Amino acid sequence: MKVYPKIPRHDHPVVPSSFFEASDLRLIEKYDGSSFRFTLYDNRYADTYPERVAEAADGDGSLVFGTRRSIRGSHRDPLGDIDGALHRAVRCLREGIDAAALRSVHDEFEGPIVVYAENLVYSTLDYGYTEREIPALVGFDVLPYAAIETMTPSGNPYEETFEGFLDVGDAWAIFERIRAADVPAELAFEPARIVDRPDPGFDPGAYTFPTSSLADDVRVEGVVVRSDEANRRVKVVREAFAELNRDQFGQRPEAAETGAEYVVATYCTPARIRKQVRELLLEEGREFGLHLNEELYPRVVEDIWAENWRELMDLDVSFTPADVHPLVAERCIAELRTMQTNAELNDTDPTRLWEHLE
Repeated sequence: MKVYPKIPRHDHPVVPSSFFEASDLRLIEKYDGSSFRFTLYDNRYADTYPERVAEAADGDGSLVFGTRRSIRGSHRDPLGDIDGALHRAVRCLREGIDAAALRSVHDEFEGPIVVYAENLVYSTLDYGYTEREIPALVGFDVLPYAAIETMTPSGNPYEETFEGFLDVGDAWAIFERIRAADVPAELAFEPARIVDRPDPGFDPGAYTFPTSSLADDVRVEGVVVRSDEANRRVKVVREAFAELNRDQFGQRPEAAETGAEYVVATYCTPARIRKQVRELLLEEGREFGLHLNEELYPRVVEDIWAENWRELMDLDVSFTPADVHPLVAERCIAELRTMQTNAELNDTDPTRLWEHLE
């Protein structure tokens, strides 16, 4: 399955100034979750699929799925073999996607298609996952396999266009066809919301962001401006979301203003925190919850020193070790909240989250 092209910001150098003069601009809500894609394995077109998709398929009619860069398996695989962060998405493939309707789409395009969607798991924006019935997957793009062969890789990932992808009308019509009726709302597949159809001359800098289609008390992460005539997608992200994202996941090392912030940004990674959480739960029998942070963050600090002390001694920035502790504690409590919400959302154990994704 084709990896979804990277979408540049509206002010990126690769975006031509003429883009915002296109007559077919559409603003699509940008959702805050994780990348997901799927395709139906159809024996009639067995020679069309790449080897990795064919290997993941469990016979004709399998819905093969993946994250941004990796193929993860088939909807027929046992949930125990699938990363916990994907459980709700896979349940959606099982119940929320009409495979027969998707097969009929193959007839029209004389071959299979790839459906790109957002896996709605808690990342930075909390849409009220534990309080509302939020759909599992939101579709936002479709690519026929026949078009993949015409694509050539670019040296700059942001220079890749969306030539070959279906236009808005055709893609959204497919979303409506393949979404199964009468399924629980939390396992539903829905099309992304088309927020607006602006006139040529749209000004991203003056745009007022609306509330999300998922929650009327949550402002959108941003919007994707797309033009099918120009074969481009451009994102406009509100600055407040970027700040929330930094609070949730920490800042980039190059943005650190102090030595302690640099140490935490570089070494206090989500993977390191989750490793310590798993050890506390699986090896020491602790009970999961936000209270775990009292034991968690000192262990994360200790792990940073134990594994990276040589690098820390040679850093070009100076820092006070005591200043690292409260910053690590903030990162750890944010990660615990994320794990807590996504474990409940996916009906899985917190230790199963992201175990195959790291």
